[in-house]
Amino acid sequence: MGEEEHRKQIERLSSNAERLASFCKSLIDKNAEMAKEIENLNIELNNNKKKLTEIEKKYNDLKLAQAFSSPVSDGNKEAKQKINKIIREIENCITLLKK
Repeated sequence: MGEEEHRKQIERLSSNAERLASFCKSLIDKNAEMAKEIENLNIELNNNKKKLTEIEKKYNDLKLAQAFSSPVSDGNKEAKQKINKIIREIENCITLLKK
């Protein structure tokens, strides 16, 4: 190989190294963008989970209130079950406090 061929190879290697470095930088930038997007989506997901929990609680409270006000026996049965569950939870708390 002549000196000219070595120079051309070095230029190609240099050019390839520059392209590779540029490509790496673009991947790093893209990765940072995606990490930020994931963080934002996780925040949004957590906010939506909280909202869903609040809505479910309101729905259950409304269902219970409706069960008390409904003359239908199924509603009363559901209300009684809910009250019994709450009483059991209170009794468990009292038992734990006594220990």
